[in-house]
Amino acid sequence: MPERKYRSALYENYISLQAPQWAQDNARRYSVGCAAALSRLKGWLPPDRNAKCLDLACGSGRFLRALRVAGYSDVRGVDLGRQAVGLAREAGFQVTQTDLREYLLESRECFDLITAFDVIEHFGKDEIIELLQLVRIHLTPNGRFIIQTPNACSPWASSYRYGDLTHEVIFDARCLASALRLAGFGEVYARDVPPYVYSVASAVQWLGWKLIWCGYAVWNLIETGSTMGGIYTRNMMLLCTNGEDARC
Repeated sequence: MPERKYRSALYENYISLQAPQWAQDNARRYSVGCAAALSRLKGWLPPDRNAKCLDLACGSGRFLRALRVAGYSDVRGVDLGRQAVGLAREAGFQVTQTDLREYLLESRECFDLITAFDVIEHFGKDEIIELLQLVRIHLTPNGRFIIQTPNACSPWASSYRYGDLTHEVIFDARCLASALRLAGFGEVYARDVPPYVYSVASAVQWLGWKLIWCGYAVWNLIETGSTMGGIYTRNMMLLCTNGEDARC
């Protein structure tokens, strides 16, 4: 497949060019961000706090912090960007600086949880199934894979699809579930990513979102006869589990 040279050029300076907020995080942002992530993933994380966890394209380590707050002791990440890896290592995390596909191809380790937040949309259609198969190889039997990615069913889908030069594709939940099953995963579950309530202002924001959600649901019901899955947030999350026939 053709090399996409712009990827390495942008990832090398991703914080400076695309995500300056990563370098501006403070204790309050970390606290709220960790609480939001854990709330949205309630019931999806492994019950065993000794589970081996790997975050693909971990960036500055935001989700690794959430896992640490939740009590998970074996957490690590992989990311290509020098700036992001530096921040994650400063926070005390074990992070490998390399292309995540190379990591999965070369590693012989197995994990109980693999996460990929805002990752899969950076790959082309000709790469995605291969990537998903590589992830599955490194999951233990009944291991969990969690994805967050832009949602094609959101009315703001285009802003997320084209908001990053390295974005290649966008999915709705049914399309991505089909790709995951094609790669060998079992059941797939999907969730939206609504506003997180942590203050009076955020509670008002959440209430406003629920009213907007009802409007989109009614629109879909009128036009198609269904809510079309009921996931309308700009991002969506999916959980899939590995089969008992796993190689790990």
